[in-house]
Amino acid sequence: MKMTWSQGILARATGREDIRAGQVLRLKFDNCIINDGAGHKAIDLLDSEKGISNRESVTVILDHDIPAGSFESAFIQKKLIDFARDNDTNFIQSAGTTYELMLNQVKEGSLAAVCGNHHGTFGINGALGIRLSPEEMAELLMNGEIGYKLPEVINVELAGKLPESATARDFMLGLVSEVGEEAFKGYVIEITGDAVKSLGRTDKFVICSLMSRTGAESVLIKEEKAEGYSKEFSYDLGNAKAVVTLPGDLKTVRTVDELRGTRVSAGFIGACTGGHIEDLRKAAEILKGKRVKLGFRLLIGCVSNETYLQAMEEGLIDVFFDFGAQFTNPGCSTCRTTSIGVVGDGESLISTGSYNFAGCAGTTDSKIYLASVETVARTAISGIIGE
Repeated sequence: MKMTWSQGILARATGREDIRAGQVLRLKFDNCIINDGAGHKAIDLLDSEKGISNRESVTVILDHDIPAGSFESAFIQKKLIDFARDNDTNFIQSAGTTYELMLNQVKEGSLAAVCGNHHGTFGINGALGIRLSPEEMAELLMNGEIGYKLPEVINVELAGKLPESATARDFMLGLVSEVGEEAFKGYVIEITGDAVKSLGRTDKFVICSLMSRTGAESVLIKEEKAEGYSKEFSYDLGNAKAVVTLPGDLKTVRTVDELRGTRVSAGFIGACTGGHIEDLRKAAEILKGKRVKLGFRLLIGCVSNETYLQAMEEGLIDVFFDFGAQFTNPGCSTCRTTSIGVVGDGESLISTGSYNFAGCAGTTDSKIYLASVETVARTAISGIIGE
């Protein structure tokens, strides 16, 4: 029986040559990733007498609220530090976002377990990231494997080329709005097509990460199409427009032109889908020689320490400081936080993050818009979208 790329990975993880969707089989993972976002909750569910059975595959990462900006964050981080020390696991502290850092360890053809929403990111390495609940993660830690119902696999073929006026992030914000946040729930998505060949690493990162927000079980990106898909879809990158996702959820987008004149209080450029070196170069090009709008706060957050050092070497940090921006430590930062770069009642934030629900980066009476790096940077100059 012919298998898709991802089915080949799952077959290896089950120890079988042939598998089919709907089977419930025992899965072993190459990487088990726990951070201070949601994964830490699995530690509370462990049987202290049983211990963990797969310590060599476990990596503990602190990246969400670095350094701890609240007592709650401090307690969570201490719990993770103690767990990593007591179980002699791999431990990464304050070096960047989980998904960026783990791309150095999650290899092609491997299987990774996480509890976060960006599990599809590992697809750019030709690997599968599976999102588990804390309960499932605890079972995996104790038993070294879990029972898993094998999903169907669908193909999303990308054609065309991004126009100069839009980015991969614009394309994905538009796509998620078009299809819905549960359109591909329970499916593994394999992204293929001629357009994939024209995309750089950062664009692939953004596409795989945001494709996870369609409810996908996992995401994989390959240039060549496989066989055996249960459904097939096609989308043209050339149709992308510069857009802004409205506050609340990912359902509603408007073009930048439609929102022209909308005043915003603050901006964030950073995290997984806006903090790579290519993103910072684009932002610096727009902001160079200009000054931030009086009263507007622009926060920059690199995806990793390595990216920060590269930006410093290229002189980008100087550009941002001269503009009047502030820097935060590499990590998740204002993407989803209760401490770093939050906005208050009646204020609004335009962000390259992945979340815009009420309270995700401020009070529940604040508004979060999502947009591309270019749109956020231009907004910071005037404090108004579209100017």
